[in-house]
Amino acid sequence: LTPKSLVAGNPKLNLAFVANLFNTHPGLDPITEEEKADIEDFDAEGEREARVFTLWLNSLDVQPTVVSFFDDLRDGTILLQAYDKVIPGSVNWRHCNKRPANGSELMRFKAVENTNYAVEIGKQNRFSLVGIQGADITDGQRTLTLGMVWQLMRKDIVNTLGNLAQRMGKREISDADMVTWANGMSKKGGKSSSIRSFKDTTLGNGIFLLDVLNGMKSSYVDYDMVASGRNDDEAYANAKLAISIARKMGATIWLVPEDICNVRSRLIVTFIGSLMATAEKMGV
Repeated sequence: LTPKSLVAGNPKLNLAFVANLFNTHPGLDPITEEEKADIEDFDAEGEREARVFTLWLNSLDVQPTVVSFFDDLRDGTILLQAYDKVIPGSVNWRHCNKRPANGSELMRFKAVENTNYAVEIGKQNRFSLVGIQGADITDGQRTLTLGMVWQLMRKDIVNTLGNLAQRMGKREISDADMVTWANGMSKKGGKSSSIRSFKDTTLGNGIFLLDVLNGMKSSYVDYDMVASGRNDDEAYANAKLAISIARKMGATIWLVPEDICNVRSRLIVTFIGSLMATAEKMGV
């Protein structure tokens, strides 16, 4: 890199120069072990959610198949397909830029037009997208991309619970409604366990979820196989058992035992939502 090329305004060369400068002389204090653990936890949660959202998007039969979550959503075409599947009629395809037939990428300004439109559709459907712009999705901003797709997935879950919402006299099921339902199922099965929210740390030992399943169909839960959940191994075994029983009941499950043990609240919402939909089919 020469002084002449630096002032020539080549964005890629300038980005490489600044990136190398930052990596060589960041001017930052070394992070503590506690801060490092927090960063690793955030990355792990983001990756787990991205994995679940990838499976969910592919279940909608979007094209092409999502392989790399953040990269594949950058041009907005997958997001717009997902909106159209979850909220039929929400997308005016004349306003969308399609990927070239030769398989090449959309130009950035066309990709941003798509992602801006995706944000607009979300706001029209009461998604919480304050401060989010289409360019954030196109730039692969992890937290904002996860936040948008989560709300779209949650909308899909809520749609499947439409009949239950009508019986409750509600427009749609809220998280609080899901918590109330889950606590009611635990009580119905003769158990006293309950939660206040999907961030309740007691969810981590898996017992409450087993109590909910027991309330749905008691013959499916053998409490001789349920551990106390006092250590990581016991909690994992309980979480694995809960997922196995839920699948046996016919529920569509997106999470893995680690998500329960680590109380990944968004993913636990998908679990309870699926159980509610399954209970509807079972007539519970």
